[in-house]
Amino acid sequence: MWEMFINWLSLLFLMVKDCAQCGWLQNPVMAEARLHINSFIMGSLFTVLALLLTLSQEKISAIIISQMVISIPLILFASLSYTKTGYERSHRIWYRFGWITNNLGYLLFLNSVGLMIIFFSWRTIGFLYFGAIILLASAYYFLNIASQPGTRKEHLLKLLLWIVVVVIGGVIPSLYI
Repeated sequence: MWEMFINWLSLLFLMVKDCAQCGWLQNPVMAEARLHINSFIMGSLFTVLALLLTLSQEKISAIIISQMVISIPLILFASLSYTKTGYERSHRIWYRFGWITNNLGYLLFLNSVGLMIIFFSWRTIGFLYFGAIILLASAYYFLNIASQPGTRKEHLLKLLLWIVVVVIGGVIPSLYI
């Protein structure tokens, strides 16, 4: 199973668009914008994590805490990678690494929020939340395909990553909470 995941992740890494086509070609302004977004997300993560550990340490699910904790270094290293895209000549590898770590970090954070909703007895709302993530990610990537027809394979693969991580890390664990 892990080998299949690693192979799939490697394929995704190769599929992420060339930075010259996506606007990340040594662009300090775009790198800075990504850092601002990630700073806000990191602040939110630490706040929610501190509240959870302070208020309900004994009864909170390990899957919720683990996804939240793992998302922190993923988003941190995505930020560091995006910083390099603004200044490094080897921007392509940093953009790809940043995209993968950024998206996995966001997905784990989103999963932990949905699992918390379900954990605190709002099952229907939690499943609606996961459905909304999948629906909105689908709309986002299909709009990307419509606006950039040559990127169909790439965007479908990215959408597949979102769906797989939300289902495996959010929907399936929520059935057992």
